[in-house]
Amino acid sequence: MTPMAAARGGRTDLAGLLKRHPRLLRVLERHGVHVCAGCLLTLTSPVDRAAAYHGVPDIPGFLSALGLRPAPPRKHGRRASAVRRRGRR
Repeated sequence: MTPMAAARGGRTDLAGLLKRHPRLLRVLERHGVHVCAGCLLTLTSPVDRAAAYHGVPDIPGFLSALGLRPAPPRKHGRRASAVRRRGRR
């Protein structure tokens, strides 16, 4: 299975992706995402968020190098939908 098939849109966590495709560790390091055993935040985050935590300047390029596509933008956050629901009562 390719990384693209394993995770779409950068929304899998990094630990799962690396477990299935350990060779991708080199790609992460090339983009400045350094993973150590104690870095729970990086390993358990969606790939796009892990890239943001590490200051990757080109997140779409980073996802592409991993064989992933960027997640589509969300239309509304959870907060906006909750406010709309309350206003309908």
